[in-house]
Amino acid sequence: MEEEIKWIAGARKGNRLAFRRLVEKYQHFVFTIALKVLKKREVAEEVAQDVFLKVYNTLDTFEGKSKFSTWLYTITYRTAIDEARKKQLLTQELEDERTKDRRDDFHEDGLQRVNRLDLQEQLQLAIEQLDPTDAGIITLYYLHERSVKEIAEITDLTETNIKTKLFRLRDRLKEKLSQQLGAELENLL
Repeated sequence: MEEEIKWIAGARKGNRLAFRRLVEKYQHFVFTIALKVLKKREVAEEVAQDVFLKVYNTLDTFEGKSKFSTWLYTITYRTAIDEARKKQLLTQELEDERTKDRRDDFHEDGLQRVNRLDLQEQLQLAIEQLDPTDAGIITLYYLHERSVKEIAEITDLTETNIKTKLFRLRDRLKEKLSQQLGAELENLL
């Protein structure tokens, strides 16, 4: 944490090595969040680069009231959501076809699906079918273990709204998984 403060201070003064250290520390997380929202590796890589460019250009606006990671994740999440909205307008027809193909795949026998893909992959497929905002919330809470308060700051939603969304999203994911896995889900849970 102390090193991070030094890196931030150095980067603010134009020290490229200090900024590189910040990038190295957070590049995997930034990419992961972008990928969870955007679902395409190439687009997520572009967004990750955009995020670090934004961070470099706006580092002076970081006030230190929250953790640097929360500030960075906010930029990442919002940049990824903005990109998803742009792409969604352009690729809605392709996405509809992709969803239809997956839905057809889900009608396979539950045991075959479990044998072919593990539960984590099934969960990933279910998350990918969610709205980008919802996928981001689930990812932040469960995969990156962010608190409800941090997620509220990142998404500009209230804590109550986040709690409600998490409750509903758990139900939706359980429903999607039961459709995908059928009776096998009961045996796994």
